[in-house]
Amino acid sequence: MAVLTKQDKLLKVLGVESNRTEYDIDIYDENESYHRLLPEINLDKWYYNNKTIPYTHNEYGYRCDNLSDIKDNDYGLSFGCSHTYGTGLFYEDTYAYKISNELNVKNINLGMPASGIKVQQYNTTLFVNNFASIRLPKYVIYQYPHDYRVSFANMKEDNNLELAQNPAEISNVGINDDEYHESDYTQQFYLKNPGEKYLQDLLVPLYLNNTWTSLGVPVYHITFGDDFPQEYKSDYQYFNIEKIKRPNYGNQYLYYMARDLTHEGREFHDKVKEIILKKIKNG
Repeated sequence: MAVLTKQDKLLKVLGVESNRTEYDIDIYDENESYHRLLPEINLDKWYYNNKTIPYTHNEYGYRCDNLSDIKDNDYGLSFGCSHTYGTGLFYEDTYAYKISNELNVKNINLGMPASGIKVQQYNTTLFVNNFASIRLPKYVIYQYPHDYRVSFANMKEDNNLELAQNPAEISNVGINDDEYHESDYTQQFYLKNPGEKYLQDLLVPLYLNNTWTSLGVPVYHITFGDDFPQEYKSDYQYFNIEKIKRPNYGNQYLYYMARDLTHEGREFHDKVKEIILKKIKNG
């Protein structure tokens, strides 16, 4: 979840403290998958046994370098959901950090857990409006979340503020959420008649790509597995959203997952790093 007021330069992430480090937020009590799968693991063979994962967030609540760093440094820019954020991973094991470290640039990672593609679109608009004139990124990466994840914005009520100053809270719901199936909006425009999804698939990737190519910045589009199949693709879209699949680890797959046992692990992020670096270095 995020919040936006009219004076903000980016969406601010809710649920995390800005400019603070929190620990082990990936194994909270409600993480049912983690607690269900953990008994299947031999802890003596598990990389994450007895390890503590720090999550350090910048001034806007993102897990990356400060936005003020772009004034004096080259940087790479990444957008995505919890996969890009690095839920269950050490910061240094995320593909965004690995790429920036390899290229010796700052890492501006705007990955937001549980977010959808519309959050990336909103933040792209805000970033270009407020930061592109300061310094353009060396490259941009978009990791497309599940294509049926929908974003909603609600104005917070505050009688002490004018309506235009009230923050808009942006939440996201996925197809596995009860709210998704109970919402009139998702029922009408995503399930009964996928009109909104049609426009999203058709136009948002074009918008994201054209925004940066018009500025001369190379942009790379990826999705993990079949999260974003892009059922409706424009005839004028000349780029592909590359599907990066997890290798078949067999019955040992849990040892290759992130520490929360839900997200992709270190080896997979190494694979993503190599794919993107090859594209960057090949121009």
